[in-house]
Amino acid sequence: MHRDFVSWEPREFKFKIGKTLASSLSGFVAGVIFASIIWGVALFLLSIF
Repeated sequence: MHRDFVSWEPREFKFKIGKTLASSLSGFVAGVIFASIIWGVALFLLSIF
């Protein structure tokens, strides 16, 4: 299960916060943005009806 959420691609980061932390953080941010879009669309559709 752990391998599903961690990117093993070689990357260089400006700040040395660790590859696991950086890929987890980017996944979390992408999830927040995606969930916000879904909630925004749902609220928009509810306001129409």
